Amino acid sequence: MLLSERFDLADLREPNTLPSYFLYRLSIVGYVMRNYAPLDRRLRAVARMQGQVPRFLRELRAATQPRLSETYYEMGEMAARGMIDAYERELPEHLAKASPAVRRLVERTNAAAVNDLKILEHEFETRYKPRARKTFAIGRRKYERMIRSEHLAPIPIERLLEAGERDLAANRAQFLEAARKIDPAKAPQQVVEDISRDHPAADSLIEDTRRMLEEIRQYVIDRDIVSVPSEERAQAIETPRFYRFATAAMNSPGAFENVAKEAYYYVTPVEESWSAEKREEWLRHLNYTSLRNISVHECYPGHYVHMLHRKRVTSTVLRAYFSYAFTEGWAHYCEEMMVEQGFGDGRLRLAQLQDALLRNCRYISSIKMHTAGWSWGDATRFFMENAFLDQLPAEREAKRGTWDPGYLNYTLGKLMIKKLRADWLDRHSGASLREFHDTLLGLGAPPLGVAREHLLGPGAGPAL
Repeated sequence: MLLSERFDLADLREPNTLPSYFLYRLSIVGYVMRNYAPLDRRLRAVARMQGQVPRFLRELRAATQPRLSETYYEMGEMAARGMIDAYERELPEHLAKASPAVRRLVERTNAAAVNDLKILEHEFETRYKPRARKTFAIGRRKYERMIRSEHLAPIPIERLLEAGERDLAANRAQFLEAARKIDPAKAPQQVVEDISRDHPAADSLIEDTRRMLEEIRQYVIDRDIVSVPSEERAQAIETPRFYRFATAAMNSPGAFENVAKEAYYYVTPVEESWSAEKREEWLRHLNYTSLRNISVHECYPGHYVHMLHRKRVTSTVLRAYFSYAFTEGWAHYCEEMMVEQGFGDGRLRLAQLQDALLRNCRYISSIKMHTAGWSWGDATRFFMENAFLDQLPAEREAKRGTWDPGYLNYTLGKLMIKKLRADWLDRHSGASLREFHDTLLGLGAPPLGVAREHLLGPGAGPAL
């Protein structure tokens, strides 16, 4: 855990290079969404936090390096705009339920905080971005340290790249075959387009998602895929405004939370201000097939079920720590594993493979951008050619990799879990898939190199 923290602080220098490192700490979600205390008390805490915004933003300016990559400033702008949006449009909805005295207090602090954030947003555009530099790569040595700190397993970059390219080729071949099975007369992109037409209506998106979650949860239980150790449900709700750059996301309670135990599954709705064409485009993106695959990743048996298991871990360290690769690798692994276990149809298989191709492209782009001289333009073209993305989403994916080199961990974690599963089941003849899953999740979310050693013993062979 300390190695990972040290890498973020000393090698990536996140407080100095990533403005969102500061800005995400201004989120009000924990205060207004979690019922850990009466509303007035929580809103007074918002006021105390907002009262510190001017000092906090001064510290951000002082800490931020004078010249960063343009993509880092874009991320800062996005985070600042999201916080402004949450303060201006979301917080008033909660203030309407507060006492008059608290409402007046928060309205004052909120106005001042919004003003300060708008000044910062303007500075990103006029003061910082004109001086932005093109370089962003962390280099081979830091990249190797990132892998070592994340996994506690030495994996040479060449082997990393070989494994990723092999998985990309396999998934691409399976994607093309799955599309042919659905409609051999159409190109894969046309098949995907046909699937996208079957989508929820704008006013039924959240309710349809809730019904879908129950269906998936019951399938996991009926097929004995993994234990679901709680009757509490993940609550599907509209994504808070500051987080709407994401299509969907899981907001689980902290590992030590005993009061505000609500777990929220964010699904991003259409905006009232959008044109009819844009609303339709977004709903096609959230078609029923894609939404089912996303829900497997985020909830059952992905992140939410993983969280339920983590809360039962007795070790304080294991409950506190989580590995990026274990966490995202497990959720991404679940997408493929559920299809293998008979969930869904050929359309879901196609959606799962398209998401796998997206994660393959993240994996390879991360390595190439940070160790082999790729620009984010090179990565954009790679996403378009291999994940079948249009230019705008491909560009967003490539830019994310400039400041989040660890986003290779979706695929890397999945591959390491699949290898561990094969080796563990080989040693435990007669054991069920549920037994492996429960054993793995019973560890919490440790580095996968440690999980492998714990389950198979020292000298168990390569993790990848």
